[in-house]
Amino acid sequence: MASLFLAIKNVFHGIVAAFMLIPILLTMGDAGNPDTPVINYPDSDNPYITEYLAPDIAAHRSGAGIAPQNTLMAFENIVEQGDSLGVDTLEFDVQITADGELVLQHDLTYDATSNAAELFGKKNIPVSSLTLEEAKALNMGENFKVDGEYPYRGLRGDNIPYNLRVVTCDEVIDYVEATGSKEYNYVIEIKSIGSNGRKAADKLHSIINERNLQGRVVWSTFAPFTSMYMKSNYPEIARTADAIEAVQFYFYFRMGWDLQDVSPSYAALQIPYGSSAFDNIINLGTRELLNYAHSNNIAVQYWTINSEEEVRTLTLNGADCIMTDYPQMAYDTVKSCK
Repeated sequence: MASLFLAIKNVFHGIVAAFMLIPILLTMGDAGNPDTPVINYPDSDNPYITEYLAPDIAAHRSGAGIAPQNTLMAFENIVEQGDSLGVDTLEFDVQITADGELVLQHDLTYDATSNAAELFGKKNIPVSSLTLEEAKALNMGENFKVDGEYPYRGLRGDNIPYNLRVVTCDEVIDYVEATGSKEYNYVIEIKSIGSNGRKAADKLHSIINERNLQGRVVWSTFAPFTSMYMKSNYPEIARTADAIEAVQFYFYFRMGWDLQDVSPSYAALQIPYGSSAFDNIINLGTRELLNYAHSNNIAVQYWTINSEEEVRTLTLNGADCIMTDYPQMAYDTVKSCK
C-alpha cells in the first residue's frame, strides 16, 4: 500500500510540475552559456554516463536512414560493418502481438512502413490485433526511401526476403549476440499501451533475463502507468524517465531545485534536441542541463540527431548518447570533436 501511495504521489507531483511548467516553456528560452565548463563525475556508478567527448552512438530504429527501420536487414547492416560505423548501442521499439510475441515496430499500426492496408484490406489495424504469423506476411521495406528510390517496394509473398519481414525481439537479440564482433548495449522502448504495455514489459523482462543482459539494456516507455509497472516490478533493469518524469526533471532544473527531493529512480533521460525539439524552442542540450543531470547520476541520451551541427554541439556539451538514423555521420563528427 505504501509503495502504491508513493507511486501515485510521484505521478501527481509530475502532473503538477507539468502544469506549472507550461508558462515557463512558453515565455522562457534557454540558449545556455557556451562558456559554462563541462563538469565530469568520475565517481559515478551509472554506466550510461560516458566520458566527455565520447558519447555512445546509437543506431536509431537500427539505423532508419540507411535501411528499413526496425528490420533484421537494418541490424545486419550495422553488425556486419562492425567498428567502422562506431555504433555502441542498438535502439529499437517493441510491441506485443495478439499471440503474446514481442515484435519490433514503432507506430501502433504497420501502415506507414509496410503494405498492411493492401494486405489486410483496411487501414489502422493495431499491431496488438495481429498474430506474429499474420504480421510476418508484410513487406517491412515497402515504404523505405533512399536517394529518391523505393528499392524494396512491390515485393510480395515468397519474394519478400526473411530480413524484411516483421522480426521479433528474440530474433534480433539472438542474431546480434551470436554475430556481432563487439558487445552492444540496447535501448528498447515499449510502444504498447494500457494492459498491452504491461504484457510487453513482462515479455521483455523475460527476454533480458534469459540472456543475462541486465547490465546492457536501458528500457523505456512514454506511458506513465507502464513506467510505474516497470519500476515497481523490475527495478533491476535500468530505465529512462517517462514523459511526466522528464517534465518534472526539467522543471526542477530550471527552478534550481534539488532533484533528490523526488528520489528519481531512472538511469537516463531520453530527450529531443534541435530539429527534433521544434528547432530548440526548448533547448534541452545545454551544458547546464547536462551538468545538472550528471550531478544527479542521470545519463542524457538524445534523439533523433541527424545533422553534423547537432551532433557536434551535443558532443561538446557533454552528451552521453546520440541516437541517429545516420551512425556513420555521427561517428565521424564525434571523432572530429576530439
